[in-house]
Amino acid sequence: MNVDDPKLTAYALDELDEPERSAIARAIANSPEVQRFVAETQELARVLRSQYRLELQRGLGAPGKLTGIQGDAFWSKAGPLAIAALIAVLAVIGAVIFSSNESRISATSTTNLPPRSAGNHTQPNQFAPVQAEDAPRPSQNEQFEPDAGPYAFTGERPFVSVTSRPRSTVPLVVNSPSYLDVQRSIDAGLLPTRESVRIEGMINHFPYEYPQPATGEPFSLNLDVVTCPWDPTHRLVRIGLKGRQGVAVRADSRIEVEFNPRRVTSYRLIGYDRQKTETENSNEENNTSYSLAAGHTFTTLYEIVPVKGVRSVAHTQMPIVPAEVSEPVLIARLQLKTRGNGAAIGLIERTVSDTGFDFAAASSDVKFAAAVAEFGMILRDSEYKGNGSLQQVLEWAQQGKGADTNGYRADFIELVRKAQALKRS
Repeated sequence: MNVDDPKLTAYALDELDEPERSAIARAIANSPEVQRFVAETQELARVLRSQYRLELQRGLGAPGKLTGIQGDAFWSKAGPLAIAALIAVLAVIGAVIFSSNESRISATSTTNLPPRSAGNHTQPNQFAPVQAEDAPRPSQNEQFEPDAGPYAFTGERPFVSVTSRPRSTVPLVVNSPSYLDVQRSIDAGLLPTRESVRIEGMINHFPYEYPQPATGEPFSLNLDVVTCPWDPTHRLVRIGLKGRQGVAVRADSRIEVEFNPRRVTSYRLIGYDRQKTETENSNEENNTSYSLAAGHTFTTLYEIVPVKGVRSVAHTQMPIVPAEVSEPVLIARLQLKTRGNGAAIGLIERTVSDTGFDFAAASSDVKFAAAVAEFGMILRDSEYKGNGSLQQVLEWAQQGKGADTNGYRADFIELVRKAQALKRS
């Protein structure tokens, strides 16, 4: 099959029925050139949609003439040949717009963003700061905010210095179809595109065995710190929630995490590699994301660099800051909002200390969540995947399979095996 075949464009834009789609997937499985064309076509379509919405909002486009191409209705009804032609015509326009936006972004990226809460330095629970050199931050990008959000793809979250930004927040909202998107692609014989792999959604596709909330509390808030399996010099923090039945949760509820600079040099929120932008359509967000439902679980992971043993950019050993082992690594605060009540209620706060717990002794849930996260990073070819491999993902997932009453974890293990076969081919 060659790149001039109009059916290939229809396949890239997901316009074919399943039998024909599967046939094309098998036909191109051994052609890196055609697979690259499919990925580039999908990316171009995504960029054009986003940029067109941006220009409409800014009033720079021509809504009266182009309204017909806004939204997914056009893309689902137009024929493959029309879509191919439209992409060819709009490619030049998209390139110009994209170049213009990049110029605007680069012009603002040199400014220093203010901390999220400038007046929070006097809060009573804040950890005392330490004088220490900032840890190196791979692919440091000053445009990134520490707050998370499952929105349009912008790139990976870097490590963030605790001395400059000790606080991070995570909304109780995840992208629901992300794991199924990955599964569908691999089952069709193709490794998923990078932007379709949303690690936070993959992790939360699976339920976890968290304890029921304590009496009088709407959620249980659970914290673990273990050795990071893909980089043993780092630590992996798991934060898990389980809601009480009958508690309705608003999408603007969140977990606030404050790191102790005496114990942690830098941190990275795993997943959430998308930031809400002005191109985002509110209906689109509601269709692809969900807030935490009553009785369900929610899991998020941080990779942290401990102060002890962290090396500077010059590869010299940093001084060890005196700290008791029992001193907390972080404070996690659940800011819960329920439907019909705009005020934060049921504030729950927990701390966790790093006692040197090894990954080999971690619970099955921690091992399985780590396996899913590393699988996502490998599929994305993340620079943060460390020394992990698909074979290790299989081992961690098998160790973390547990009772698996619904069979979801067994399905994941099989999916990893299929991805291994695709990687080898």
